[in-house]
Amino acid sequence: MRRRALLKLAAFAPLLTWPLHARGSSAERSRRRTISRARPGTPGWASSRDWAQLDRDVGGRLLKPVSPFLGCSEAADLRCATALRELRQHNPYYIGDEPALTQASGWVGAWSCQPSSYAVAAGSTSDVVSAVNFARTHNLRLVITGGGHGYQGTSNAPDSLLIWTRWMNAVTLHDDFVPQGCRGKQAPPPAVSVGAGAL
Repeated sequence: MRRRALLKLAAFAPLLTWPLHARGSSAERSRRRTISRARPGTPGWASSRDWAQLDRDVGGRLLKPVSPFLGCSEAADLRCATALRELRQHNPYYIGDEPALTQASGWVGAWSCQPSSYAVAAGSTSDVVSAVNFARTHNLRLVITGGGHGYQGTSNAPDSLLIWTRWMNAVTLHDDFVPQGCRGKQAPPPAVSVGAGAL
């Protein structure tokens, strides 16, 4: 082997194993795969007392989402007809106003969209912080939705806690915005702050 070829190979050798190191060892990857989230009825699921405490922490904004289409497959009922009428005719924002709904209802034979077990109708950053900490403490699946767009159904999930930011929808215009640490270093430009639930 020529010296130049050997030096090139030596220079690039660490990069050849980089993807393996970046993902961690096989034992680490296996450990990550075996971590499962708590589900209703399992020993790790939060107690009714825990959920009541979360409700107090978020100012009574803990909801139990129920799909308005529940029961539509068995027989047409008034709730189902009302939901369909809202979607078709009256309210173009109906999906975003219902924490149990998303843009898609599933994919036949692959998955079906199901609402989260509980939702926090977040009105402030502290509500989001409380929900994230609760999910971390109780090992819950956590999902987030704003205005309702979730074409793959990932903005809600069965057996999860949903952070619903729909009502965090303030839009504030700033004539002279100064980024943190930039005072006196640049002229303040106009800017806008948009809440997570704004459409």
